[in-house]
Amino acid sequence: MNNIQFEPLERQLQKPSLLFCDLNELKFQHPTLNHLFIRLYKSHLNCKEFLELVNQQRPSEINLDYFENLAKIFYESQQATFSPYSSVFGGIVAQECLKSITNKFIPIKQWLILDSCEMYETNGHINLENDRYDEIRKCFGGNDTLLKLHQTQLFMVGCGAIGCEMLKNYALLGLGRNAQITITDNDLIEKSNLNRQFLFRSKDIQRSKSIVASEAALKINSHINIKALELKVGPQTENTFCDSFFQNQNLCVNALDNLEARRYMDSRCVTNSKALIESGTLGAKGHVQVILPFLTESYNSQKDPNENEGDVPYCTLKSFPSNIEHCIQWSRDKFESLFKIKPIMVNKFLDKNDDLNCLLEKLADENFHVEDLHKFAKFIRNFCHSYSDCLQLARNKFEKYFANKAKDILNIYPSDHLMNDGSPFWKLPKRQPKPIQFDEENELHLSFVTSLARLLAQIYNIEQNVQDKDSILTIVKSCCVPNWYPVKKHIETDETKKKNDLSKLKDDLDNSKCAKIIENFLEKQNGSKKLLQFIEFEKDNDKNGHIDFIHATSNLRATMYGLQNADKLHVKKIAGKIVPAIATTTSVIAGLATIELIKVVQNDFKLEKFRNNFLNLAISLFLLSEPGPCPKTKITDQCFVTLWDKWTIKGNESFTLRQFIDSIKNKYKLTVSGIMYGAKSIYLPVMPGHAKRLNEKMLKLVKGVTSITALTNKSENYCDLYLTYEECDDDLNNRDKNNLCPPIRYFFN
Repeated sequence: MNNIQFEPLERQLQKPSLLFCDLNELKFQHPTLNHLFIRLYKSHLNCKEFLELVNQQRPSEINLDYFENLAKIFYESQQATFSPYSSVFGGIVAQECLKSITNKFIPIKQWLILDSCEMYETNGHINLENDRYDEIRKCFGGNDTLLKLHQTQLFMVGCGAIGCEMLKNYALLGLGRNAQITITDNDLIEKSNLNRQFLFRSKDIQRSKSIVASEAALKINSHINIKALELKVGPQTENTFCDSFFQNQNLCVNALDNLEARRYMDSRCVTNSKALIESGTLGAKGHVQVILPFLTESYNSQKDPNENEGDVPYCTLKSFPSNIEHCIQWSRDKFESLFKIKPIMVNKFLDKNDDLNCLLEKLADENFHVEDLHKFAKFIRNFCHSYSDCLQLARNKFEKYFANKAKDILNIYPSDHLMNDGSPFWKLPKRQPKPIQFDEENELHLSFVTSLARLLAQIYNIEQNVQDKDSILTIVKSCCVPNWYPVKKHIETDETKKKNDLSKLKDDLDNSKCAKIIENFLEKQNGSKKLLQFIEFEKDNDKNGHIDFIHATSNLRATMYGLQNADKLHVKKIAGKIVPAIATTTSVIAGLATIELIKVVQNDFKLEKFRNNFLNLAISLFLLSEPGPCPKTKITDQCFVTLWDKWTIKGNESFTLRQFIDSIKNKYKLTVSGIMYGAKSIYLPVMPGHAKRLNEKMLKLVKGVTSITALTNKSENYCDLYLTYEECDDDLNNRDKNNLCPPIRYFFN
């Protein structure tokens, strides 16, 4: 390992080694100039004396006015503490201390100087009021920014590690004092959160993150107004987080830990033309992205690294795991299949096939096809009607997963099986499985059965009326487990094959067998249709049994393949895709995000003023760059679009489809070739009868009513229509440009 040589402070004051972080050309000299100011600053000097002193050493190539302005900002800043920069440098210094103690990672060599002089607003006299906000007035050269912060309506999603840090910064700045901060997080506080989410304490475990965070922030500053919600932001909560809600905000902040939620929030901010501060951490890495209406690209403009990139080959997960991580991933997939994918499939099948008795009549024809029929029949073949049924099914699953699976593999690839080249089939990394004999006295075996039965009871809406171990053991011992018979199953060994690429093997269920299964199902259900509950995996609730199931399943599979078992914490980390959060990174990113937030609040939307931030504390990498500009796409010679564009058409109660199409032609110079409202086709010229719709009213075609008064609420006064255009269909380069055009927001009145 190469040693890094550091020079003493005395020498570095004269000839510094500086990190140049800001890629903006105008600020490239700032570290050098700020270092000069640091070296010459004396606390007893007034501003005029300080300017005279530094001017004596001003580099000749630096403009005098620019130099003096920067020096004045530096001088004023020395008189105050700016909490976001305290957060930034507190995190950086703490990380450098850890590097010194542990000898891990690369230290900063030797100076890191950051400034945000672009936020300084005035050069006039600063009126101090002897309150907690005087520090802020000094930093910004007046009261303007402070008043704007007090009047800011802000919506923040997520109250985890970054969210706590951000909320602390808001409280110190007095943000929302004369307005409101709205925060939301549907998670509860877990013990594992306490090491990095510093607004929480042990007494808060199992309480709402958003509520506890708001209470803690109000203790820091009781003047601010916070509304704490416990809702997940997504399509299912758009009644709460509707367009009018977003329109009431000055800006939004993401403090999220998953891509899906980030993309959704980005799309909502783009739809409502709201600024968004996006941030995230990954160990020692972190980023801040500034998204400004009509100025910058959005979060979705850039493609994120594929979450599935580096995935384990399907055949390895399914049949040939070589480490405990493979077993955990397999168990996580089983959870998704058993408790979410299959219940949703069953509910959809029952919804589409409302009358099962009518379906039975149609199944008399072996050529009759119904989507997902065989999957539905396989599922209801083992439908549970009581908790005893759940235990029986769980016991059968044990036999299937940990005994019969091994027997199936060994039946096709016995211990002495050879490859085509004569080499042994069973050689590392392939491990030969060994069937597990169920033992009701084995805690791991029983844990699998009970945790699986508990989750099955949830999806079937069955009360768990057997709780004590002795009663459970009695039922488990009485379970009748089907015998194993050798069957020629296809076991994939090609690592290049993906799950979706594998050809489907011929199913053993024909229509007549499916019909028999459905008949038995209806008899036990007394003719009623019982919809299932599906379960969303939640890693942070230790009482829901999700990790218990995955822990038991993973370790049993590992045992079957002779692999080392894992404790619950390791299983939780892998199954929940938990990336260890570092408090230092979180502090730095929250501080940098708050700085960009203040720039948005100042409402001076010049692209060169804002910075996207990228850092890696492990290797002392800090990069600040202007946000990517919003790209403009040419649709036709007369039509250009950006992702922020909003296309609107305002009609009335009698507005017809023909008038709507003509309005598009007149306003956007495009010829409509199709109109969709959600999954509903409003107008497709190639469809029979659609030409007759041209004279029908838009209100009737879209909403199915003839009068505006029939619309029940304000949100129904408009709709978003997705259109295709003749000019956007495949061009000379075979590109379809329809997806580049924004939806049309049509107002009925």
